[in-house]
Amino acid sequence: MCGIVGRLDLRGIDQSAIAPGLSRALDRLGRRGPDGRGTWSDGRCMFGHTRLAIIDLSGAARQPMIRDGLAITFNGEIYNYRSVRDELQQLGHAFTTQSDTEVLLVGWRAWGAALLPRLVGMFAFALWDSRAGELVLVRDRFGKKPLLFTHSGARISFASDLIALQDIDGQQRQIDPSALRFLFALRYIPDPLTIASGIEKLPAGHLARFSAGGIAIQRWYDLASARPPRYRSEMDAIEDLKPRFDAAVAARTVADVPIGAFLSGGIDSALVAASLAVQGHEVRTFTVGFPGASDYYEERPAARAVAQYLGTTHTEIEVTPAEALGAIQDLLENQDEPFADSSALPTYLLSRATRQHVTVALSGDGADEVFGGYRKYQGELYAASYGLVPHWLRQRVIEPIVSSLPENKDYPLLERARRLKRFIAHAGKPPAARQAGWARLLSEGQLDAFIRPSSKGPTVEALVESVRATARDPDAINEMLSAEIALGLVGDMLVKVDRMSMAHALEVRCPWLDQRVVECAAAMPGAYKLARGAGKRILRRAFKDRLPGAVFDRPKRGFEMPIAQWLRTDLSDLVRRAIDPARLARDGLFRPELPKRWHDDLMSGRRDTSWELWTLIVFQGWNERHAWLEAAA
Repeated sequence: MCGIVGRLDLRGIDQSAIAPGLSRALDRLGRRGPDGRGTWSDGRCMFGHTRLAIIDLSGAARQPMIRDGLAITFNGEIYNYRSVRDELQQLGHAFTTQSDTEVLLVGWRAWGAALLPRLVGMFAFALWDSRAGELVLVRDRFGKKPLLFTHSGARISFASDLIALQDIDGQQRQIDPSALRFLFALRYIPDPLTIASGIEKLPAGHLARFSAGGIAIQRWYDLASARPPRYRSEMDAIEDLKPRFDAAVAARTVADVPIGAFLSGGIDSALVAASLAVQGHEVRTFTVGFPGASDYYEERPAARAVAQYLGTTHTEIEVTPAEALGAIQDLLENQDEPFADSSALPTYLLSRATRQHVTVALSGDGADEVFGGYRKYQGELYAASYGLVPHWLRQRVIEPIVSSLPENKDYPLLERARRLKRFIAHAGKPPAARQAGWARLLSEGQLDAFIRPSSKGPTVEALVESVRATARDPDAINEMLSAEIALGLVGDMLVKVDRMSMAHALEVRCPWLDQRVVECAAAMPGAYKLARGAGKRILRRAFKDRLPGAVFDRPKRGFEMPIAQWLRTDLSDLVRRAIDPARLARDGLFRPELPKRWHDDLMSGRRDTSWELWTLIVFQGWNERHAWLEAAA
């Protein structure tokens, strides 16, 4: 795993002028790649690279790598690079290293963009073809690795990280008002937006070509087009799924450094560890817990039971409020743009502890989005029944009563009330609006009341509607899951895992997001994956022989920290500073009335507003670090 940065100017580059910015960018990317750094330029194009050595630890694999008129700077891993290299060797191509980077260079010269469908892995790379005068930026199928860019006229700059990109680009930027609204609506900023106007994320599964003719962005991978025909029976699907998953796990053990696995008490990571054990690997597992928190957040006992069953070498990491508070500043420093999923903090601390033992960790990320594991998917099943309730009864009786219920994740009954409130608030809406409602934090009206100046942009509902339309799947559950993969997975889950693990130079690999597994799932009817009371149904059936029944029976829990409890107690000073009217007036971005109400609701127990407050805390902490970013005019 690595960090990449670069600039192309077709009029020529003043290397002395750009060198200080490039050096700062490489310093920023140093955590992503602490094992080496390199630069290269030919007068028009300049690349920088920081390396985390995983495959081919020799100096021969250093980057940027140059060959046959092509230059590349590459972040990621190609798990099947040996088989692709064998194919190229049969065509007469020779290799001088054992690296996957050289396979990309030779493969691109041989096949061009037709190389990309052959690749199994996670990757983002920039490739300069000096003969054609073209720079190509490429991002993997599901957006596991980040790639951002900005372009103007004859110049384009890119990087793995927004701050590194700003270092090399140097332009004063404004906060993008649409991105700010999405941050407080979703807790993340969806592709292609970034918090900085004029800087874009290359969308997952896309490539960009930049030349004298301008820039052209095109999709190279589309799950709807790659989806195989529907399975005719559930047994056929199971017989296809199991070897695909085991092959995906096996592929992710390719490394010349020690590997391990994250382990929660749930199905997804437990099945990854079980597959490693079945294939004969000695497995090291790692989990995180919160002393004194309610059982809702504590996964250590369940993870310990799985580790004992599989015979892994198991390590538990304990996170106290004091440790969390001490890590917040470093966490914000490692966010290239504001990101308010509170589970980023335990992921950061888990990655830090895991890196003391291994360099690569396998995770269970992606299974919930691909196989329907979250509770909101259950809500989709129950929404049809709720729609049969007379409208007057819902509007006049059910909804007012439910909306008045108190909520608190620390108490099981009040946590159920919270879920019921979210379900009732959106269950009667059309599918796309229902999905958007369950995903969002603040409504459009709340955003108008909170953010100033109030500027209308694309809504969450419109975004979900457009993504669902690209799924081209008549199955309602599959359409919903396709949107989850394109939005929440790419914009939230994978951002969290990448940024928090790479802050400690830990490479995290996700077998559930191997395209062979995802395409297998996409070919299943939604009913194989989801039934009332049972998410990820087919995983429970396919792998029931690998884990104790108690693992499959355990209720679904998110990977969260007790943020509401901490904001009321140990982290209360953060809240008071965040909602301070003078501070909000000084920032000029937010009106103070809504934050005060969030604080009152949280402290009184009327409503759990911890996510709203945490989003405000994260944004303010991030924004204060970056003077180059101004409020929108």
